[in-house]
Amino acid sequence: MSNDPPAPAPPCDNSRTHGSEAATPRSRPQRLAGIDLARFLAIAGMLVVHFGTPFIEFNSPTSAMIFQYANGRSTVLFAFLAGISLSLLSRAPAPPRQLSPRRRAARIAVRGAALMVVGWLLNAVVVSSGSGLTVIITYYGLFFLLAVPFLRWSGPWLAAAAGVVLLVGPQVRFLVRRSYEDGGAASEVVRALNSYDPGHLFYEQGLAELTVFGLYPALCYMAAVFAGMAVGRLDLRDPAVRLRLAVFGMPMAFVAYRVSWHAWYHYGLYDVLGRREEVTGPVPTDDARWLLSNMPHTATTFEVAGAIGIAMTVLAGCLWLAERVPRLLAPFTTCGAMALTIYVTHALVLSWQAWLRDDIGGLLGLLDRNMGEVYVVTALVGATLYRAVARRGPLEAGVSAVTTAAVPERGRRGRRSPPLKPPRPPGPEEPDTAPAEQAPVPEPALPAEPADGDRRTESVPETSG
Repeated sequence: MSNDPPAPAPPCDNSRTHGSEAATPRSRPQRLAGIDLARFLAIAGMLVVHFGTPFIEFNSPTSAMIFQYANGRSTVLFAFLAGISLSLLSRAPAPPRQLSPRRRAARIAVRGAALMVVGWLLNAVVVSSGSGLTVIITYYGLFFLLAVPFLRWSGPWLAAAAGVVLLVGPQVRFLVRRSYEDGGAASEVVRALNSYDPGHLFYEQGLAELTVFGLYPALCYMAAVFAGMAVGRLDLRDPAVRLRLAVFGMPMAFVAYRVSWHAWYHYGLYDVLGRREEVTGPVPTDDARWLLSNMPHTATTFEVAGAIGIAMTVLAGCLWLAERVPRLLAPFTTCGAMALTIYVTHALVLSWQAWLRDDIGGLLGLLDRNMGEVYVVTALVGATLYRAVARRGPLEAGVSAVTTAAVPERGRRGRRSPPLKPPRPPGPEEPDTAPAEQAPVPEPALPAEPADGDRRTESVPETSG
């Protein structure tokens, strides 16, 4: 064995990365305005359902058509975009400043928990007012928590997960609901769970409601979340990717809706079950053929699949449109970037309306009757003015602050790991063969967490599941 000292480690060559690309520091990835525009459409759809179509006569055919397209589909679009945000949040912008996968997953979990708390508090106000609104934010937070184990899955695996949930989830939900309503095993389990679940006891949104019995059950809507995560793995700046989204999404929606329609009006379900349009929300459990319905909020395979296809098409169109006329659409994309704030304030306004007397007159009555128009204009103008002085909406900033405080970028004791240093050249009395000192590897840290998870990370390799 030779006693010669080991050869010095070769200096790291930073002139080449991934072929011939220079390893220069990257600037902050540019926000994809098209995602914010799609998020605005999701919020706008909810406003149409709850306030009515603004600036259009309430009973007109146009208003009815807009309501029909918005009802239910805007909710799935919201969940689909949540998946895209999760995918973008879980990927590093560029080395070496990045959060470790464990810290990034912890931040997403804290964000989900914070959203659930916001949703529970908001739901307490909504329930006390009797407005009848089902608060989606609590479900949204649970979607974040349930997605944490899948953050490192690749696009194909996430697409497969979406397919499995889409095919299995609604059927399992139907069986659990039937067992519960018939007094079976599910009834005993759910009642025991609800008796100890604080979310159910105090806020009427416990684990059973959020996963199975609620209006947006995770057992079904996680298909949209996984689909969004799979799409978020793609390069959404590539026009070919956008075209593929639309080419795949439109036939998917057409097939899902057409199969349901044929089952009802060509294969006798109309004669047995009646008009499918008369049942929205959870389907009756007396006949499994109700699972062929695609009506809003039924959470069946056909409803969710069709809405996911529309969501993919809407996203492709929004990404294309936001690049063509960014200034014209700036108020809408700005409003979409503050979707959490806009949603919470609209729920509070609905609660305020529910507290008003039906025969209220004067200025309050005028405001109540025209709340759709007033709220949309106020949201667009207010978001634009607020964005001039702050980068994030107030609730978005609050959730981000909680997330950063719970999982800071800094290492233990609040100090960052020392940066990489170049090898010190040997002194005049030091041998050239002295081993190079191994520089400590800094803990990854993200420069700044995206406001809503829509910072595009183009160069990060895809991790397999």
